[in-house]
Amino acid sequence: MVFLKVEMSWNVLISPSELSPKGLLLRKAVIVHLLEDVANRKASKDHGYYIAVSELKAISDGKVRELTGDVLFLVTFTCITQKPMKGEVLVGSVDKILKHGVFLKSGPIESIFLSEKTMSDYKYIGG
Repeated sequence: MVFLKVEMSWNVLISPSELSPKGLLLRKAVIVHLLEDVANRKASKDHGYYIAVSELKAISDGKVRELTGDVLFLVTFTCITQKPMKGEVLVGSVDKILKHGVFLKSGPIESIFLSEKTMSDYKYIGG
């Protein structure tokens, strides 16, 4: 598997209830929201699957949204990603066996489908 170290910048939105006059709590709220966003997005076409945030580079000064009071921060960070490349061999485990093919899991990739058409000697035996 190919692992990449990618620098990214994302907007992180903090609600007024999470704001505190103590900067450390605000920094913690930004980091927690960033980690939640990475976990929820899971992957992108350009970077592949997000594995871990490895370094926090910068947090911008927040911009207050007038209607809601939410504060928007631009966060620059480094993330370890895993992006499958054409011709790469992946190690996986069989998740489901179906009449028309097989589903595999490999690392963060939860669903890889191998069609019966790509496996000339594949024969489904129901059980």
